Amino acid sequence: MNSMKNLPEGVQSVPANASAEYVIRLLKRDGGVFVKGLVSEADVDTAYADCREKMDKDGEWEGNFFPKETKRAASLLALSSTYALTQVMNPLYRAVCDHFLTTRSWFWWGDERKESVSRPYVHSCVAMRIGPGGKAQPLHRDDYIGHNIHSEVSEWNEERDQNRETSIGLFVAGCKVTKENGGTQFIPGSHLWGNDRKDPPNVDDCIFADMDKGDAFIMLASAYHGGGHNQTTDEYRLMFSTFVTRGYLRQEENQFLAVPLEKVKQYPRELIEYMGYSLSDPACGTWEQVDPIYYVMPELEAKYKDF
Repeated sequence: MNSMKNLPEGVQSVPANASAEYVIRLLKRDGGVFVKGLVSEADVDTAYADCREKMDKDGEWEGNFFPKETKRAASLLALSSTYALTQVMNPLYRAVCDHFLTTRSWFWWGDERKESVSRPYVHSCVAMRIGPGGKAQPLHRDDYIGHNIHSEVSEWNEERDQNRETSIGLFVAGCKVTKENGGTQFIPGSHLWGNDRKDPPNVDDCIFADMDKGDAFIMLASAYHGGGHNQTTDEYRLMFSTFVTRGYLRQEENQFLAVPLEKVKQYPRELIEYMGYSLSDPACGTWEQVDPIYYVMPELEAKYKDF
């Protein structure tokens, strides 16, 4: 089944009011899509103000994944409600994640055939600021975290590939992002590559992010990418990074430790459940053999029932 007909060539830039269906089609073909003005500049500035103190105090990374010129602020859900509500809970991003990361399985329960539906949840939340001189990251796939091994395919097939992805990323620009100040490197179509390729990913195959403040890049975690080289002498590239994963997989960032319970309780129930205080059907993540939402919201009446 080919749903890619009549799409323009190359990684696309779409408006914030683009339909989720269209964005999903582009992601299946290219692995990534730019979204203009997904978050307002005011909300981006507020999110940065909320996490800047922590970012300024960040220590130096040991290794080459984050250059020494990079400052990070993790545990963003503990720091910024604005970030949480405008980026993590962005309706377009959530619709994309629901499409690619919802897992449906059938099983026998005695003589009854049941469907189990595991819905996605938050994977990681971090802001990054790359200073002048920061070297490029090695090109990588973010789904290596979930030990996701891919077979090579020529194009997306809806039936065959419905469980191909384990994570979806959202990158929101906190400033003007260019190739010169370290814009993300991305290889279009690399989400279709197999893990058994003999040659490593090549920067010559990359496009480079060119984004205004508030623009976003939505990316399948199976696509090869990496932070770029900040070649400027006075520009700091700020980016917010959010990932969502399948509900039965372990989170990259442990939200139960990252966000104090007092802060969790300030959020709406929908976000609390998205952080992980919910069941992954049929029975992953229980607390006292019930849905963990009852731990955060004891005013609810806990119900014991079959999975």
